[in-house]
Amino acid sequence: MSLNKIRLITLLSLIILWTGCMEYEEKLNIKKDGSGTITMTYGLPLEMVKQDDSFTAEKIRNDLTGIDGITVISSKETVIDEVKWVEATARFQSLGSLDNIKSDKLPGFSGMMDFIDHGNGSFTFTKVLGELPKTDKPQKTKDMAMMKSMVGDVTWDYEISFPINIVSAESGQGEISVGGKKLTWSVSLAEFIGGQTTLTVILGNEGKMKPEFDLQTLFLKNGKTISGNIVSMTKNSCIVRVDGKRERIDRKEIQSIKF
Repeated sequence: MSLNKIRLITLLSLIILWTGCMEYEEKLNIKKDGSGTITMTYGLPLEMVKQDDSFTAEKIRNDLTGIDGITVISSKETVIDEVKWVEATARFQSLGSLDNIKSDKLPGFSGMMDFIDHGNGSFTFTKVLGELPKTDKPQKTKDMAMMKSMVGDVTWDYEISFPINIVSAESGQGEISVGGKKLTWSVSLAEFIGGQTTLTVILGNEGKMKPEFDLQTLFLKNGKTISGNIVSMTKNSCIVRVDGKRERIDRKEIQSIKF
């Protein structure tokens, strides 16, 4: 058996173990200097882990301990409605410190983040989930499709609190909700297996920074057309920003989209 095949089987095993029934929630609090705190919470059915000594808050604490720029503040375990939750909160000196977290140990945390100060009262935050594929062979595509079918409708939830108000938030995948300085992003795991999805958030004084976005035209089955910026799209709905306001459109109502 080739080394690549062994790696694939190992990866598939990890995905089944960690995502078959796993819930993941992440809360990120960012200060203006890029430091802050992160809380990572994993949930699995109690029946699935009651004989498993590895699914513990202590394991998350140990996986975070020793990473340069990260200090674990607390960890805990709870059982709610037959689901075991393990959680750890850590303080980080910069978002760069979080890049050192290994996603094979803590799979909910995947990708990189950046927080850019433009020096004019505005900031740009980006969070990237997943990795770009290194190859595009037919077998690789088949393997990715198999993994996506295994994870089903699993979604992971991210909550981010910023030090200043949010001007806009964009992502090609998942559901985004924005209110003041807080953003929530619920994204399907299948969206970034074998690829990437990026969240981009503009913060600050909207008058100081007017980001320009490409417009898309949505042609609806009822003959109506909508011109705006697609903020997010899921299998059920499409969120479009039109003249500064958000509109939710049922995917079943869309005939086609011109980008």
